[in-house]
Order: sequence, then structure tokens, then C-alpha cells
Amino acid sequence: MGESLLGRQNGMKTWLLAAAGALSFAHPLVLPATAHANVISDRAGENIAYTMRAGDSLYVLASRYFMRQQDWRIVQQVNRIGNARAIPVGAIIQIPARILRAEPLDAKVIGFKGVGQVETQGTSEALSLDMAVRQGSVIETGPGSFATMELSNGSRITLPSQTRLRITAMRRFLLTGSLDFDFTVEKGRIETSAAPLGKDGSRYRIRTPIAVSAVRGTTFRIGYNGEAEPSLTEVVEGTVAVKPGEARAETPIPQGYGASVATGGALTKEELLPSPALVDPGKVQVDPVVAFQLTPLPDARAYHLQLASDAGFVELLTETYSDTPEARFADVPNGRWFVRATAIAQSGLEGMPRTYSMKRLLTGLDASAEQGADGGYRFRWSGKGSGKRVYHFRLRPDTPQAVPLVDEPGLTGDSLTLSDLHPGEYVWQVGVRQYEDGEEGVNWLPEQKLTVAEEQVTAPGGGSQGTP
Repeated sequence: MGESLLGRQNGMKTWLLAAAGALSFAHPLVLPATAHANVISDRAGENIAYTMRAGDSLYVLASRYFMRQQDWRIVQQVNRIGNARAIPVGAIIQIPARILRAEPLDAKVIGFKGVGQVETQGTSEALSLDMAVRQGSVIETGPGSFATMELSNGSRITLPSQTRLRITAMRRFLLTGSLDFDFTVEKGRIETSAAPLGKDGSRYRIRTPIAVSAVRGTTFRIGYNGEAEPSLTEVVEGTVAVKPGEARAETPIPQGYGASVATGGALTKEELLPSPALVDPGKVQVDPVVAFQLTPLPDARAYHLQLASDAGFVELLTETYSDTPEARFADVPNGRWFVRATAIAQSGLEGMPRTYSMKRLLTGLDASAEQGADGGYRFRWSGKGSGKRVYHFRLRPDTPQAVPLVDEPGLTGDSLTLSDLHPGEYVWQVGVRQYEDGEEGVNWLPEQKLTVAEEQVTAPGGGSQGTP
């Protein structure tokens, strides 16, 4: 073909010298590790590794898989290839992801509550359930709002309230079939459960403006609240590689640990706080306000509680942060719910979660006592709740272990009048049993005291005497 044997040999020699650190071969050949840093000139972590096969050349790859034919020269330069036609079968070359053809992928909003918006190519539309979200979009949730989206490989990302997430990449490279997911948390927090990516070079990365977290299948959280704040990574399951800014070195963060990256790039690794225990976890929540009490942790500065209708917390209802180990939620509908609790360390890192099942059956109850014109005492009660309600009234003397003088279960009305109470100190109490959809809830008000005073009758001459 016009090329001498000597020329071909010299070309191969040039190739082998240039390939140090950029290529690896199936046949025995040891490449110097010190050459690696000088070989990959494109942005670290943005290259796709490809193993050359029979019939491959940079020209063939460019025509089939590159966005521009002439981009084969970029690959030649990145890998310092002397002869683009003499790359051995089995050699591994690095190809910048930015020049590869890729199939765009969509995500789907599978859980949503509240208000939010999706910005795509300068246009904005309201966030909604079942919406398809595309590469290049920005999702933002409003106050008291939540959204969960599912990616094409089954991975999920949950955005709590006031979070802004940019979808930098959701694509499949045609060259390798590998997936590339790249997101940036611009404000707020996200929690993600990443499906295993296999061994095809697929990538899953969550960024903030000052750090990158990369995984191959795990559950973790990312938080970022502005330029003066650190980037937080909290690993619930698996291992996450965290890299500050443009640094080349990654720090592995295992399960149960977190990393805080400062604006200057300093990375601090620490063990996450254990999950706080819920006091009386089996308690049926019957009051108008759902209240939780946690066992305090000495190193916690705050606590985070979330309510959801599913154990995976796709359908979030509400959440709250509290400086004390307690939380209160209003307007929680009846049903089975899940509550998840975490403790927040002084560093701002959120600890390991614990999830409890909770039964909610609103059985609200209020009661009062008043004396009627006829001298009798009328006890009244009312309360919020649905379904069938049956009341129970008890009254006893205010003495230790006294036997009830009145014990009336099965009441369906809203009041009871007692006309023969003798003077003295009493304690009374009202309870309600509520039935709805096969569920039963019971709620008792605290005992209340009642004083029945002896009537004083004015005697002739201005004195007084007791009732005969």
C-alpha cells in the first residue's frame, strides 16, 4: 500500500511509546503509572473508556458514534496516539463524552404534592404528577411541596420543599450502551436511591457548585444552601465517591458516614448520628394535632421528621425540622402512614434514618360541665372525627382508688345530666370509641375535677345555714 515494513514498524513503535498510561492491552504489557496524569487532557471524569475491537479505527468510530467526523483527532490527541490506524485490538482508549452521540432519556414524576415548576429551554410549566422530565430541564419545588422522579433505569430522586435541581445529563451513549446521569443541586436537598449500574461504564453523579458525588448503586442525600454554605453528602447505603470542585482525587464515603466540603475545597468526613428512637411508636394518633416525641441524642442540634403514605417515601405528605426532639403535624388525614426521623449534627450533616408505621384515626374530643337552673350538673362533649362514635362517661369521688359512682358506656348522645350529686369533690372523664372502615380508635380526655359546694341558705337575722 506504499508503506514500507520499516515505516510500519516505526509507526507501531511511535504508537507504543505514545500510549503509555492511556491504553491497556489484553496481551502482557506494563504501562508506567506516572504517565497517566499527562495523558488525559480532557476534563477528568468526563471521558468514556472504550476497548478497541477487530475492525475498529478512529475513523470508523468517528463515522458511527461521534457527533462530528473530524473529532477523531480529539481522541488521537487525548490519548497521544501516533498512528490512528495502528491501535491494537484490546487497547482501551479514553473518548471525551462531549463528542459522543447519545440517545436522550426521560424521567417521570411519580410522586408530587404542592406547587413546583419545570424550566426547559427558556419556558416554564407547572410541575405535575406523571410529567415527563427531560435532559436540560430544571425542577424547582415550592414551600411545603415535594416531588419524586423515577429515571429510566429505576433510580429515584426525591426533592423536598424549596429545592432546585438541574438535569445536566440523562442519556445513553450509542458507542457503549452505557448510561450517563448527571444532576446538579443548585439549592436545597435531595435524596436519591441509585440502581446498580453494572460494569458497562455507566455513570451516576450528583453535583453541587462545589463538589461531585459519584455512585454505582446506593442511597444517599445531598444538600447545598448557597455560596457561603458547605456541600453535604450523607451515605445511607453503599459507598459514594466525593470529589471537591475540580480536584482529581476522590474520597470514598462508606455507609453511615458523611462528608462536608467547604467552599475552599476542604473535605471533612465524619460518622453520621444514629437514628433517634420514637417514643411510644405504636400509639394510635387520635388527636387533632399529630404529635411525636423522640429520644434525644446528646450531639444533635436539630431533628427532621417526615410523613409519607408509603414506606419508600415517594408520596411525601409533610415534613418539619425541630430544635427539640418533638414534632407536631396538623391536618393529617386518617389512614396508615409512615414517619421517618433523623437527627442533625452540629456540622449540619443529617444522620441515619429510622422509619415507623403509624395509624392515624382522628377521634377528637372536648368536654365541659355546667350547672343547670334546676340544680343538676350537665356534662357535654363533642369532637372531630368520622364514622360511628360511641361515648363513655365516668365520675368518681376525688379520693385514691375510689369506685366510680357513675360508669356509663355506650352513649350515643352528646350530653349527660346528673341531678343528685351530693356536696363534695369529684373527678370525671369522657372517652370515645370510633369505628371507621374496619378500624377502631379510642381516645380518653384527661380527668377533670368538679366541686359540688354545699348550698348556703340565708337565715333570718342575716346568718346562714347549710341545706337541711
